[in-house]
Amino acid sequence: MPDLDGTTTLVGLLGWPTSHSLSPRMQNAGFAALGLDWAYVPLPTQPDLLADAVRGLVAMGFAGANVTIPHKAAVAELCDDLDEVAARAGSVNTLVIAEGRVLGSSTDGLAVTSQLEPSDRRALVLGTGGASKAVVAALEDGGAEVVVHGRRDSAWPPSGGGFDILVNATPVKDELPVPPRAGMQVADLAYRTDGLPTALVRAATELDCHPCVDGLDILLAQGAASFERWTGKAAPLLAMRNALRG
Repeated sequence: MPDLDGTTTLVGLLGWPTSHSLSPRMQNAGFAALGLDWAYVPLPTQPDLLADAVRGLVAMGFAGANVTIPHKAAVAELCDDLDEVAARAGSVNTLVIAEGRVLGSSTDGLAVTSQLEPSDRRALVLGTGGASKAVVAALEDGGAEVVVHGRRDSAWPPSGGGFDILVNATPVKDELPVPPRAGMQVADLAYRTDGLPTALVRAATELDCHPCVDGLDILLAQGAASFERWTGKAAPLLAMRNALRG
């Protein structure tokens, strides 16, 4: 954690829980690399206190925040404005606070599709939460036909047959949610804090799936986009990547 004083600009992470997240490590490494007097702090927020927390960010002068499970959909209703992507997805993972107003945006979807080739592909997205909504919108914008399955569906787990892209937008990391097949493009939003591959990434790697994008790469991409929205500066990707992978 950087030294904090009366001039430090604060951003944070709204989620429940937040103890698993590597975002504070990554974002604070980015601020340090650019010599910014900024700090990123975890803000564990129970669902019934989310509205109070967002008002608190404004009241305490925060520059913004990231939003993670389980608040990405609910926080959209608490924003003064939504960008086009967040409005379409009904999901927000980045808040920017300016002049007392809260702008909600989503960097989750582009963080996935920027590393895949969705055009004219069939995609299977696992999960129905806020991150899933953002990914679905981005895949459709990229020209993919998308099918979504949630873990509470009666047909769970679905078959991966007939799909070109498999995206895991659930928190499941130690079990294989759906077996990939050779030739698939695979992206897993889940990640392990010890840096080891998730069950899905391990299985996809063994099949030489390409691209095979792990959750740390997705976290870096969405986090860099959030960093740039807050600071107006290009994110120092190497420093942020080293903080995640180190």
